[in-house]
Formats: sequence, C-alpha cells, structure tokens
Amino acid sequence: MPMRVILKQPNLENPGAGLEVSDEEPDRSVLSSGEVRVRLELRPINPADIFSIMGVYPGFNAAAKNAVPGLEGVGVVIESCSTKVPVGSKVVGRPFTSVEGGQGTWQTEVVANEDDVFVIPPSVSLDDAALAQFYVNPVTAYGMIADLEIPAGEYLLQTGAGSVLGRQVIQMCKAKGIKTINVVRREALVGELKALDADAEVIVAETAEAIVEGVERITGGRGAYGAIECVGGVVTKGVVAGVRNGGTVLLYGAMGSLEIVAGIPDILFRGVTISGWWLAEYFPKKSVEEKERVCAELLEMMRGGVVTPLCGTVYPLGEVVEAIAEATKEARGGKVFLSN
Repeated sequence: MPMRVILKQPNLENPGAGLEVSDEEPDRSVLSSGEVRVRLELRPINPADIFSIMGVYPGFNAAAKNAVPGLEGVGVVIESCSTKVPVGSKVVGRPFTSVEGGQGTWQTEVVANEDDVFVIPPSVSLDDAALAQFYVNPVTAYGMIADLEIPAGEYLLQTGAGSVLGRQVIQMCKAKGIKTINVVRREALVGELKALDADAEVIVAETAEAIVEGVERITGGRGAYGAIECVGGVVTKGVVAGVRNGGTVLLYGAMGSLEIVAGIPDILFRGVTISGWWLAEYFPKKSVEEKERVCAELLEMMRGGVVTPLCGTVYPLGEVVEAIAEATKEARGGKVFLSN
C-alpha cells in the first residue's frame, strides 16, 4: 500500500503532532532523461529530521505544499530513464534529489536524478538497516575528520560521543590512527565507547571546567588538535578551551542549546577558530566523481567492519508518531527506523 507522511504544521513542542499519514497513490508522472523512480524500503529518523518537522531545519522546505520529511533511506529502482542505474538496483541517496524541494523519504516512492543516488553492488551483503543510514552520519563524520586534517597520533575532541555519529567518528579515527577524546554525560557510555576503541579516552562531563580538566590531563596540557561539537551552551566553551593554539572547532549541531558560549581569550589570543559545518553545504556541491569516491570508500568501511551503524527499533510508516517518541528518548540506543 502506498503511504506518505505529510507535514501539515511544524510543531516545536510536540514534533509528531503536526504530521498526517496519507495512503493516496503517489504521483507517477513521466520520468525525464536520467531520472529513476525508487521504491523506498527503510528510513532512519535523524535529529535533522526532528528539526525538520519542528520547522527549524533550513535544509528542509517545511513550507512546501504537502511536504514530506526524511533526509535519507534505502530503496530499489522500480523505473529508470537512466543508462547508469538500471531497474532493480538497490540505491541510497546522496541525498535524493527530491529532498531539497520538500519531498523527503518518509513516503513509499521518490524520483531522483541518476547522479544523486549511489548504487549498492549486488555483491554487498549489508542489511537495509545499515544502508538506510549510509548518508547523513557516515558522510558527516568522514567530512569533518577530513576537514580538520588531524595528523595520526594527535587527538580529536568530540561532544555527543555516545550518538550514532559520535561512535562512527571513533571508528573512523581509529582506522586513520587518530586518537579521540570523547565527551559524554552518562557513565554507562564509557564501556560502550571503549568497546569501539580500547584506546579511546572518555570524559563524563557537563561543564566547561570538567571538559578542560579532562583534556589537559589526557594531553599533558597540549590540548586536542581539533574538535567537533554538537551540544552548544557552556559545553562549547569547554571544547574551545580544550583545543590547541590555532586549533579549529567545527560546530555541527545544537542538541543542548541554540546558542554557544566561548572564551574571548581563546579566540583572540590563542587563535582558536569556531566554524560551522553543515552536510548540506559540504557534499551536494562536490563533483559526481568525488561523491562516488567518498561513497565507495564509506561502503568499504562498512563492509570491512570499520564503521558499524548502531541500529534500533523499526516502526511502520503509519506509526510515525510513536517512532518519533522513541527517537527522541534520551539514551534510546540505536537509530530508530520507518519501514513500509
């Protein structure tokens, strides 16, 4: 049965309240040259999806008529006007073409340009739960690590380390010989992160002072080479103070606050840079060849067990409200999914 989740009214307080599930037949207009029609099978619920239905994520057009949320997913090509992507191909979006216009993946079918999908070779045995979250977290982790240019043996400092993305950062850094200092709020996460990399350093802290103390102890006062930060508020102050002179902090989220605090001496006298990092600006602007190279590298990381996505509960599209409630729980575990 065809189905789609429509955002009728963004809701800051109760994200699921503004959604409506429709079983209307999808628009099957004639494809243009180079386009493919994809029947989606599984989609993750990412923090950016929650911000989308709250109406505060600029990468999603919440004002579009009958806007459908969803930034990524995995599916099978059921119709093709492409010489590169035949019918039957299993694909993921990088991202799917329709997402930017407000027609995301929380529906049965989407139409995409051949250059905006990555074909998963038939020989790849990864399950759909891993492939469904191929784009947002892995490409974000990959891109931030690449942009920081941290030499092997140096430290990357990150907040939100217990998240699915944070765990992938640890795994990718381990493969590249980069050490990590991981800030979490719960003691229970220490063992889980150590299981990903026995040499990973974990700091349980919620204050700037505790973060700085931990980083100074671990690095002998040198500071981390660079950092990625997704919390905001006073946590950002601790991260900025915890990097080396001339270091860079990439700010990619706002899970705790929409504002940040930072010490002026760190920026003015130590030359620390705070820079925003957004997937929607990083990847879509790359050439088709570069997208293909990065996706192929990430696929090999998944196949080789270097990156192991953390998978959680699966809900049908018709139970999207319940799925959102699960996805927004603290300490929920793996990624929550929507299936057909």
